[in-house]
Amino acid sequence: MKYQHGCRFNPGKMIRDYLMLLSWFCAVQGKIGYFWHITDIHYDPKYGTQGNAGSVCWNTRNSIEGVPNRLDRKMAGQYGDYSCDSPWALIESAAQAMESKHDEGIEFVLWTGDALTRTAMSGELRLQYLQNLTDLLSRTFKAQFVFPALGHEDIGVSFEKLAILWQQWLPQEAMDTFLKAGYYTIEQSSEKYRIVFLNTNLWMNLSENRMAHRTGGTTADNSQDPYEQWSWFESILKKARKENKAVFIVGHTPPGVDDRESGAATLNERHNAKYLQVVRQNADIIRGQFFGHWHSDTFRVIYSDTGNPVSWIMIAPSITPSTLGGPNNPGLRLYKFETDTGQVLDYKQYYLDLMDANTNGRAYWKIEYSLLEYYDLKEITAISLHDLADRFTQSNDHAFVRYYAANTVSLPREVEQIWGCGGPLNGVCALHHYCTVTRLNAELYKQCYASYAYPLASRGPPTTYRSLSLVHSLLLLLFFVNLLQNR
Repeated sequence: MKYQHGCRFNPGKMIRDYLMLLSWFCAVQGKIGYFWHITDIHYDPKYGTQGNAGSVCWNTRNSIEGVPNRLDRKMAGQYGDYSCDSPWALIESAAQAMESKHDEGIEFVLWTGDALTRTAMSGELRLQYLQNLTDLLSRTFKAQFVFPALGHEDIGVSFEKLAILWQQWLPQEAMDTFLKAGYYTIEQSSEKYRIVFLNTNLWMNLSENRMAHRTGGTTADNSQDPYEQWSWFESILKKARKENKAVFIVGHTPPGVDDRESGAATLNERHNAKYLQVVRQNADIIRGQFFGHWHSDTFRVIYSDTGNPVSWIMIAPSITPSTLGGPNNPGLRLYKFETDTGQVLDYKQYYLDLMDANTNGRAYWKIEYSLLEYYDLKEITAISLHDLADRFTQSNDHAFVRYYAANTVSLPREVEQIWGCGGPLNGVCALHHYCTVTRLNAELYKQCYASYAYPLASRGPPTTYRSLSLVHSLLLLLFFVNLLQNR
């Protein structure tokens, strides 16, 4: 035996104690798992590289004939275009990236809707193209379940046909309510959490201009409880509370307003308010809310009736590079969480530099950022995200500069300048995003924006070399004007 400083040294006991401590630490930490979140694929089967990017990138006769003499024609790229919906090459590259980036520890995949292009097509064609996407995801995730949530571009196919299409992923108890109106819940019997999938189409505001082409019988109505989704949703939350289980809420369209279109709201006002109230009442068991629809990389904070941050929503960027509110690079998101508790620990945001991919003829998906490191956060909570949003309006903090870059998935500056709200150093632009993140009601958003817009606009952005150059130019102009007047 060896002795050290008069104490008996036992290597075997030290190793055993270390292993016991490590085992205890792992038990406390819980098992770590991962899940992908993909959204807004907007697959356009008519997309063609011979198509005109100024005309939805279709290989139509009108887009090809006589075009060589036109200087304004812009050829569509192999992996997509910022003006068009997704080609198959882009979608396939995304699937390959997910398969290669993280093939171990994937618990499931969230697929939050709008799988197809926004252009009109028959129900038969919609079903065929949804089948193509389903087959691709089935091949990509052979050992995992892919859980779909319906978007407004996924209607036009009956719930019965969709149920058959996705039967390999949905258990019977999920099928019962999915067949009724496209909503369902997944309960992990071996884990302490369940996932609730909402059909937000039932709550949408059809007067919103983007929804004018989606007025079929399976969309929203003006009743208090369309297809009894509310009563079902509240009963599931009540059951989860009774069983001491955490909850993930998943859907396509989130509450609140669009961060790209100055306060445009999509959920019906009544249903928007109802959703926020239900979340407030159950915030202690809700571990996360995951949505798409806006195509941008953003988040939302929900507050209690007394103004305390109590819950958060993550809104993932789209795979399609095109949106009415401005383009973005295609994105994929990988979450890290504790499977025992449902606690979300972090996420990695992957993206495809679309211009680079088209130029080099190769799709290289890479990490854009990791949430905690990128924003200097210690954890993902409603309070930490509230504090992050609060930093957006502080001129001495670079949080909004980072958020603004992530919001369009690292869109090239020359493209962003055409669509952006004034740039990351614009105080009014920062305020707009702050209000969309923290005011999940159209009227409250307007009040927030109106209350602070003038002071921020008058304060102006922080001094930069560009602004100094502008001031210098104005001084020179005034000098020469004064010189001419004195001649």
